[in-house]
Amino acid sequence: MKNKTRLTILKISCIYGGVFSLVLVGLYVFFLVAFPGTVRYMPIQVILLLIGIVSATVFSYMHLNYAKEDPEEFSCPILSGIVITAICLISGLIFIIPQLSGVFYGDLESVVYTTIFSIPGYISLILGIISAYAVLNGSRISPDGIPRWKVLGLQLSTVILVAGIVVSGISISSGILGDAVMQYELTIDTSEETTLFVPLPVDESNNVTMGLIDRLELVEGDAVWAIVDTDHGKALEVRTSTGCALSARQECGKKGWDEGREWVYSHNISTLSGVDKAAYEVWTFSSNANTTLYMRLSMDNGRGILLRYRCDDTPLSDGWQTVELERSDMRYD
Repeated sequence: MKNKTRLTILKISCIYGGVFSLVLVGLYVFFLVAFPGTVRYMPIQVILLLIGIVSATVFSYMHLNYAKEDPEEFSCPILSGIVITAICLISGLIFIIPQLSGVFYGDLESVVYTTIFSIPGYISLILGIISAYAVLNGSRISPDGIPRWKVLGLQLSTVILVAGIVVSGISISSGILGDAVMQYELTIDTSEETTLFVPLPVDESNNVTMGLIDRLELVEGDAVWAIVDTDHGKALEVRTSTGCALSARQECGKKGWDEGREWVYSHNISTLSGVDKAAYEVWTFSSNANTTLYMRLSMDNGRGILLRYRCDDTPLSDGWQTVELERSDMRYD
């Protein structure tokens, strides 16, 4: 392979690999933003990858460009050769591998579409292989006279790019984070002065989830409320004369899959009387018999698990009684 041809191939590979890598990083960011869940250290990895790809591509091209006037004297320093080869090979593999499932498990039409869609990845892969051959079969000694700042710039760019790849690998392997949310809604329908004791969310240590209850807000009607101890456990005491609607929502932070699943199932409902499959019976008190209760408690880990307790328009009698809450465990991913 002539030096001039080798130079042309490496320059094309440098530009194509850099642009294609930037496109893949852009797609990566788009899908993370467009769909629920956040990868750990996302801002760090995106900054490192973008800066690393752009600067490594630019400095690698600078190393190739010294042969512009006399391409017959061309030689490719080993570091720039590795960078050019790597950005083509890695970006090509990242793009192609997810498409292979369509080839092995899809019908003929999906195989054709997958193959066509994968063409940019195959081009990157081929350029990476040819670039590796061009580098290995040519002079890999850094030429005399190349500015020192270009050498240092390429070295720093390579370190930044490698750091971005490492952080991305750690982030993806640690799993996508979900935004855990707890929500409590209570509606009381009555036309006279009424006092109620209703159940509260509790954590696995049987303590009331204070963070959520502190966020209770009056949405409609009039009411005063407080957390009280009863013979059946902690309860929310609500006093109202016209009926009311209370609501609370608490952001519980970003959690990985295992952490989020554990968080969801570590919560329960207070004043629990008994459990019959998906039906939970809880103790509730009403000071009169002209009251209807609607209640909903939900825990969503942001990764596809939603645990919910609810009762809809349940009429209450006077005094202590058990109310049935429907418990649903939904998977929506």
